[in-house]
Amino acid sequence: MRKGQLDEVDKAIIENILRGKTQSEIAEMLGITLRTVQNRVRVLEENEYLIKVKEGYWKANYQKLGLSMLTVLLIDLDIESKPKIDEIIEHFKKLDYVENILEMVGSAYDLCLIVRYKDISEFREERRKFMEWFVKKGIRINHLATFISSKTHKDHRRTIIR
Repeated sequence: MRKGQLDEVDKAIIENILRGKTQSEIAEMLGITLRTVQNRVRVLEENEYLIKVKEGYWKANYQKLGLSMLTVLLIDLDIESKPKIDEIIEHFKKLDYVENILEMVGSAYDLCLIVRYKDISEFREERRKFMEWFVKKGIRINHLATFISSKTHKDHRRTIIR
């Protein structure tokens, strides 16, 4: 990292940490020493790109990484396309920027997607690809509602299971 800018090695380290790789695995994958990975992770923590959860585990600071744009997509499929819902879900499971896929019950919408983008340009580009995929597969949508968040106030996963 130079002058607060992430280089390609920093980005690869962050991406692999988020995929659950160990620092040793990352060093081997990137062809660098374990000490280099450890030093870079320390600097990434100091600069708040990574937040240490506990020894050996981190989470990303998405705001600092420039990935703070969250969208909620609500999809109402045409009646003839509803049988393809499993194919649609499987497609979206493969897309890294799609964080959650919720199948809806008791709603006018069939699916709810929570999607994280870098910016409005990435949103527009991925939405274009999304619509092209639907057309290519012959899937028709009655209504697509998109909501873009302006600010995240809480980023948390439930921890109480009782």
